[in-house]
Amino acid sequence: MKFPTTFAWLAGAVLTATLLLFSFTTLFSGTDGALPNPSPHPAAAPPETPFTPPATLPDTGRPTTENRIQIAFLLDTSNSMNGLIDQAKGRLWNILGEILKAEKNGEAPDIEVALYQYGNSSLLPQNGYIQQVSALTTDVDDISNKLFALRTGGGDEYCGHVIRTGTDELKWDDSDNTVKLIYIAGNESFHQGDVTAADALASARARGIVVNTIFCGDPQDRDASTWRTALTPKDGDFFSINQNEEVVFIPSPQDDRLEVLNRQLNRTYIPFGTQGIARKANQLAQDDNAGAYGKANVSSRTKFKASKKYKNVSWDLVDAAEADMARIATEKATLPDSLRRLDDEALTAKIRIISKKRTALQKEIRTLTGQRDDFVAEARRKDAAKDIGTFSGQINNSIKKRLVEKKYVVKE
Repeated sequence: MKFPTTFAWLAGAVLTATLLLFSFTTLFSGTDGALPNPSPHPAAAPPETPFTPPATLPDTGRPTTENRIQIAFLLDTSNSMNGLIDQAKGRLWNILGEILKAEKNGEAPDIEVALYQYGNSSLLPQNGYIQQVSALTTDVDDISNKLFALRTGGGDEYCGHVIRTGTDELKWDDSDNTVKLIYIAGNESFHQGDVTAADALASARARGIVVNTIFCGDPQDRDASTWRTALTPKDGDFFSINQNEEVVFIPSPQDDRLEVLNRQLNRTYIPFGTQGIARKANQLAQDDNAGAYGKANVSSRTKFKASKKYKNVSWDLVDAAEADMARIATEKATLPDSLRRLDDEALTAKIRIISKKRTALQKEIRTLTGQRDDFVAEARRKDAAKDIGTFSGQINNSIKKRLVEKKYVVKE
């Protein structure tokens, strides 16, 4: 991972502090706070240096329902894999948004995501050139941050080794009700390294984990066949993608308004606790990362942020108060001055006002994203081939199949 220079870090800190101060001042003054539309983001590569929090952020994601899906992405970050990483960055929110369309007993599943990189020469050879970038977590902002920090570099790609590592290291749920998936992507032979593919797949299978393989290249390539034939009928899907194909983002009439609502939604997130400021800054940084791929991608992220599955209990005042109001009293000293000076009754009333505002914004966002989904679906029907061979297109179809197997109803 590249770390910014001291100057760059300080400049970023000043900018973040300014944005947060403006947000809090606007919110607490009682105004609506709508900002003018910024210049549209160019559909270009994301920033070279992603946001790096000033301290290590603990894994605080916790599932909230019995409906649960766990997904581990194992990405080859050796040389020539920039296209794969770019597709993953650009389509993270689309994949998560598609999962929200699935329900069982009227409830969408909690989503836990893990991330590994392998095959990069910067990683330790004694560990098989493998790194757990993130454990399974519901904190998808942190996943996005770490995904944008990935850099490619030549190395040896040991697929069996990384599958077994992910199987053994991650805290997979024991419930048969939970959808447990591994997606491994790469472009060389599947049979490199000391851990055989057969042993790794058998180990995952024994834990109820479905392993899916993604070959980045021509499906007729000799190495592609190793990714296909390694799987048994009890394993998951094989598919190939053109990793260098440009991801198509379909703009919609709702995107401009959703961008404004997203900024207003951000102002209802009030950081507190030792990690509050860093996590709030990361929330804004991941908006910027999504925006590097255009307004349509910001809309996908905004959709997820307006869902019940986007919770920030560890650092946001409103979410924390909903989960445990008593905790607020113990960390009141970390609140912004305008809130810290309030007595308990006044603070509770203020939290209720902010929560009500957030709920109204989320409702409007869900209405607009529903309209946007219909618009995009119709556009895709007119050109159905565009998304079929992409990273997200293949994964979305694969996840949908596994959810249906677990008796979820997927809304189209």
